[in-house]
Amino acid sequence: RLRLHVISVSPLPSFFSFKMVLFLLEYGHAFWKTFLLFWKLKPKLVVGFGSYGSVPGVLCGALFQVPILLHEQNAVAGRANRFLAFFASRIATSFPETRGISSPKVFWTGYPLRSSFWEAAHANPERKEARNSLTLLVVGGSQGAKRLNEAFLEFFRSLKSEERAYFAVIHITGSRDFESVKAAYERLGGKAQVFDFSHHMAELYREADLVVSRAGAGTIFELAAFGKAAVLVPYPHAYAHQRQNAAYLVEKQAAWMIEEKDLSGDILREAVFTLYRDPKRKQIFETNIKRLTNREAGHLLTENAWSLMCEKN
Repeated sequence: RLRLHVISVSPLPSFFSFKMVLFLLEYGHAFWKTFLLFWKLKPKLVVGFGSYGSVPGVLCGALFQVPILLHEQNAVAGRANRFLAFFASRIATSFPETRGISSPKVFWTGYPLRSSFWEAAHANPERKEARNSLTLLVVGGSQGAKRLNEAFLEFFRSLKSEERAYFAVIHITGSRDFESVKAAYERLGGKAQVFDFSHHMAELYREADLVVSRAGAGTIFELAAFGKAAVLVPYPHAYAHQRQNAAYLVEKQAAWMIEEKDLSGDILREAVFTLYRDPKRKQIFETNIKRLTNREAGHLLTENAWSLMCEKN
């Protein structure tokens, strides 16, 4: 039986202010509630996935001498996991090479994806008619990405009508920009499917020939599972971990990166047309990004969690 206990914490303020004082008070209260929950439940294992929200649970695990398994999702370890690494029994990583943590506790599992996602990624591909077009999937994340949406429309608007015939677009906008982006495509014409959000990402990845997206760890490993070439526009905030993820892929010749400060319709056009006209380069991206995947990631995490509990007993 699964029991869920929610201890909420507000977002971390970006600079010291009255909001920071309120945050610290709330954070201390969350730590106390976590301590009481540990006292009551007496857990056998703590699993932390990074961010400041994981700190109270992991520290309470250390206080109660409970085995601790950390999982670092990004190419460069975040500040929370770097701090918590001292208390961890083992540290799993998504990327084969993760910077920022150097310890014999570190081992690679990969990024755990749902089994249904893997099944979709490795299903027999549907036969497609020979075509000279490219299906572009544009994803700004679950909340969308306003600047990415704007830049892609700039790119699409700059195309001549005959050039638009080369591309079929699937664009996930987020709820805020859905109506305006949909209306823009209706005015421009061309083949475009516009969604505010989709619960069927596996199907959309299968349909896509090239993906334009942010560079969160979840997105990157979904791309890797399907072996999709991508133009990544990392979210520039949140300690720039998306930029570090994208830079890792560029270093491995597994993706194209455009920083948001450089993003424009013309820059997107250069990236998309280069990969459209150079299928060998696109294929290199597809081959290299697949090397990040490990279908057994979830099983490896489970096995290590179980072995830590057995060692304690």
